[in-house]
Amino acid sequence: MDFTFGEDQELLRLTTRAFLAKHHPIERVRAVLEATDKVDRDVWRKGAELGWTAMLIPAEYHGGSITDQPIVDLVPLAEELGRVLYPGPFVETNLVADAIARDGTDNQRRELLGPIARGESLAAWCLSGDATVDRGAVEVRASRNGERWMLDGRVGCVLNAGDADLLLVRAQSEEEDLSFLVPLPTPGVSVRTLRGLDLTRSLGEITFDGASVAESTLLAGTATTDRLLALAVVLHAAEAVGAAELVLDTTVEYAKARVQFGRPIGSFQAIKHRLANLKMTVEAMRAATHYAALALDDGLDDATAAVHTAGAYVADAFAAVCGEALQLHGGIGFTWEHNIHLFLRRAKVGQVLYGSPAWHRERLVCALDQAPPCGGA
Repeated sequence: MDFTFGEDQELLRLTTRAFLAKHHPIERVRAVLEATDKVDRDVWRKGAELGWTAMLIPAEYHGGSITDQPIVDLVPLAEELGRVLYPGPFVETNLVADAIARDGTDNQRRELLGPIARGESLAAWCLSGDATVDRGAVEVRASRNGERWMLDGRVGCVLNAGDADLLLVRAQSEEEDLSFLVPLPTPGVSVRTLRGLDLTRSLGEITFDGASVAESTLLAGTATTDRLLALAVVLHAAEAVGAAELVLDTTVEYAKARVQFGRPIGSFQAIKHRLANLKMTVEAMRAATHYAALALDDGLDDATAAVHTAGAYVADAFAAVCGEALQLHGGIGFTWEHNIHLFLRRAKVGQVLYGSPAWHRERLVCALDQAPPCGGA
């Protein structure tokens, strides 16, 4: 199977790489490590002009993809953003845009999709109390109050919570699961900044204390969570592929330049084998991610299994690549000044985002168990 991108998608990748090299190189991440506001709004708006936030939005709402496979179109973008550890809510804003485009009312689409597509509005997904995906972890409760809804509860570990203008909030009423589109600021909604392991992205805890929201903020769709979870897994995996590729390239260059016993360490057979194994791991990450994007975009029968395969493999593989690369860098890899620890931090956080690898393996077994046996039914 051919996992290469088309000409338009490769052009998008090259354009994005050049843009990031000019406006947000990896060195710029250092400037935001201790900052509360990690997103440069001007860079975000310029990125939106390249299509960062438009792929999953219909053309009539100022969006549009470059091919008829918008999720696949987002993959090279995610990979390039992953290479520079971009701190903005690329994944989450696209998730919210997809939810509105698919399940929003006409008014919600008209009012909310345009600002997202133009880079004027950043979004966050409020998933659960402990950032896990299971229904029992949802702590926000929704109750009717006349023609409005009251939201009470807490959402933990929300990426880019402090930068968001719009929240997609997963909640439970007495009868069903619900999703609300809550603008910030809203009375009764407070955001507390948290310090996470990944220093390149902001993290927050959001509390809803009798927050009153209109009926018009209710999202109509009932399958939102499953769809968004699959999309989140694919796009975060794509970011991991780009980051892992950069880590590998950096490690290879270091092995060529670092001299020990009068020879570059990359000339030693043991080092060559370890680098070759890293290359195989990165390519396996790429294959799992690209197929999951393709299967999800085209609605293939094995899309669920493909997404869980990516979720089960990519996060652990990314962490393993970063850990091995740190070892191959030797003593300098353990210093604050070297960037390798920033990639390792992001990789470790990625192992608990949107379902742990163990959670995805369990779901993958269930998905495969429902499939016909090998060789036919």
